[in-house]
Amino acid sequence: MNPVAESPPDTRGPQGLTEADVLERRASFGENRLPSEDKVSAWSILFRQFASPLVYIILAAAGISLALGEFGDFAIIMAVVLIDVILGFVQEYQAQRTYVALKGLLKPTTTVIREGRRREVEVWELVPGDLVTLAAGDKAPADGELLEATRLSLIEAILTGESEPVTKHAEDTAEDTAEEARDTRVFMGSTVVVGRGLMRVDATGTRTELGQIAASLRARTEEETPLQARLKAFSKVLTWIVVTTTAVILVVGLLLGRGFLDMLRTAIILAIAAVPEGLIIAVTVILVLGMRKILRRSGLVKRLLAVETLGSVTVICTDKTGTLTEGRMRVSQAELEDPQAALETMVLCNNLEGPVDVALWEYAEDTLPGGPQALVDGSTRLGEELFTSETKYMIAAVTSALFAGERMFFLKGAPEIVLRMCELADQDRARLLATIDQWAGDGLRLLGLARRRGGALETYAGYTWVGLLGMEDPVRDGVPEAVAIARRAGIRTTMITGDYRRTAEAIARAVGLDVAAPALDGGEVAAMPDDRLREAVRTTSVFARIRPQDKLRIVRALQAGGEVTAMIGDGVNDAPALMHADIGVVVGAATEVAKETADLILLDNNFRTVVAAVEEGRVIFDNIRKVVAYVLSNSFAEVLTIFLAMMLGWPPPLLVAQILWIHLICDGPADIVLGFEPREPGVMDRQPRSREEPVLDRLGASLIATISGSSAAFALAMFGWLHLVADDPVRGRSIVFASFAINSMVYIFAYRSMRTPLLRMAPLTANKPLLWAVAAGVITALLPFWIPGLGELLGVVALRPGEWAWVAGFAVVLLGIVELAKAVNARTRDLPKSESLRM
Repeated sequence: MNPVAESPPDTRGPQGLTEADVLERRASFGENRLPSEDKVSAWSILFRQFASPLVYIILAAAGISLALGEFGDFAIIMAVVLIDVILGFVQEYQAQRTYVALKGLLKPTTTVIREGRRREVEVWELVPGDLVTLAAGDKAPADGELLEATRLSLIEAILTGESEPVTKHAEDTAEDTAEEARDTRVFMGSTVVVGRGLMRVDATGTRTELGQIAASLRARTEEETPLQARLKAFSKVLTWIVVTTTAVILVVGLLLGRGFLDMLRTAIILAIAAVPEGLIIAVTVILVLGMRKILRRSGLVKRLLAVETLGSVTVICTDKTGTLTEGRMRVSQAELEDPQAALETMVLCNNLEGPVDVALWEYAEDTLPGGPQALVDGSTRLGEELFTSETKYMIAAVTSALFAGERMFFLKGAPEIVLRMCELADQDRARLLATIDQWAGDGLRLLGLARRRGGALETYAGYTWVGLLGMEDPVRDGVPEAVAIARRAGIRTTMITGDYRRTAEAIARAVGLDVAAPALDGGEVAAMPDDRLREAVRTTSVFARIRPQDKLRIVRALQAGGEVTAMIGDGVNDAPALMHADIGVVVGAATEVAKETADLILLDNNFRTVVAAVEEGRVIFDNIRKVVAYVLSNSFAEVLTIFLAMMLGWPPPLLVAQILWIHLICDGPADIVLGFEPREPGVMDRQPRSREEPVLDRLGASLIATISGSSAAFALAMFGWLHLVADDPVRGRSIVFASFAINSMVYIFAYRSMRTPLLRMAPLTANKPLLWAVAAGVITALLPFWIPGLGELLGVVALRPGEWAWVAGFAVVLLGIVELAKAVNARTRDLPKSESLRM
């Protein structure tokens, strides 16, 4: 539904309620709201922190420590688990609140008549007795009786399950039968497919038919994104690997003659080291914060799925009017055969709905003596056939004293359609077609005007051509630049419009689309079998005179060719294409039905916002990839160290409490804020990634292997020397603990970019939360060495200056090793270095 400014009072038409009536009835009947979907309570979020196989492993370790009489370990494990639960609760609770707040920005509106004025109000404000106007694409905001209906059809599938449109009639035209009585009623949630109507509301909120069954029609639960599902599945697989490995190590140790309790302790330590406790919540927080980033760039993401998928888009299918152009029409050229008749057509065949109608009205205001309102006031509309994207014309039947009471039919629409209904000499028709082609080549939107005396509304012949109009719709600022950015990023932009072919081609050239392949029109698309269409969409960037059903075929053809599509639409007829596209995008002024099916809403109606959202989608995936590789680097390094120590017959170089302290206290905040990294230069200079591409790519795996191997080698060397030579395993364990805790706080800076060398990255202040998290991580790593009681619980002793020098020195060396590994990976790729690490 198009936004409607408050109109001046119309003393001749329906008056509607007064403001006093509205307030009184709202006090009696309440707000027009259905029962809201169940909110996720704080308690359920809190208890959900425990519902993880990885947490079960940690709690099992706590139970075993208690059974073994290791009360210090038990206390530390339980304290760390409690801290982790609190941190996870705070992060998920804030993410949930952010997500709910973003969804709350969607506020459905409807047009009502109150005190003789048309005004746009939010749906919840409706009360019984309100007069509501209905137009194609609107969703009925309440139940009511039709007072007026012009070729009105609605889909009531939400109530009946039937997808076929139901024709509706006004009260005074329906016969007195139960079936006909229902055909005069409109029900909340039904969708206007075609036509116009005026409804008097008689039931709101839970009193509507939909409200009576609302409990079974609650909003759908937000589904997991494929990335979240893959990570959750990965956690389950990792859990089974941990359990299996623990059992195998336990059995092997027993067969080698090691004590049961000793091996049980070692197996549990290894299991704890392998668990990436904060990974799932970190990814969820990054996705939700990504929604907030896209909102700052005027895009409202409705589903988490869209945040992830945006980074994979390869084709953007867009309409022309209002996205590539400003959507503000102005008549710039007019060739009028009969100026008075043409002006009458502009005014009387006009519902002031949309930019074309407004442009015609404004033109008439400047040129029609007495103004258009006087002409409307002196006329009576007897019937109409509304403009649709399929027919591309509108007819209004009018009578007036101006026409001596005779019935007149006024026609406007696509020039070639209007011409077919007109009686013209061949040479006049040829001349008009040449003018149409010339004006369209200049990028003008064209409209033909005609009228006829007498006859029937359903007679589509015998009209007299009265004029041709050319309207300008300027290209939006920034759109050509956005198209160029998309092309550089490997994303093709395709225009799918209902406009004339030459007009579409002219606008395509103006915004910088690839027009090497000729444009296809709706007739050609309709005649193509699916296999030919799949071939054509690979190179065609302009589709003109396209019907809604053709949009869906084009989207499916692109997807069949392996493309990831973003489809921009705004009308009810765009809903199927929006739903089937990988990303459905609508403008802010789209119909409610279109908004429902969309994943992304452009609050500024601008094409460049889609490109900005794609860019943010790529940044978000990059950051998730960094976090996954960083978290697994920490875990695998500890696993390798503990496993090799066991194979050498040494005691564990790390204890359970020490591992948990490193994972959750030292590294926990850093895991999250690493995902706050701003976009890197060149993020839109890479080709789109495949949606099937794993989160952990070759570079991530190589960095994990490099860090794990290097860290394990240093830890085993220090522990082995102090254990075997100095006979001081506690000090050796203290150095290993300090090394793992400090290492991750240093090499995290290399993970800020998995492509760019450290010295060429953005300044550290670009991600201030990371600096604070690293500072907190270093302090918490040092606390056990400063606080004697805590050191006792964790099993560490104070280190000597020389030992601290070893720890600090290796942390710096490890940072250099990681940077070297990044450079080696860049050089070993087949592609040039600037592109060698693309996703």
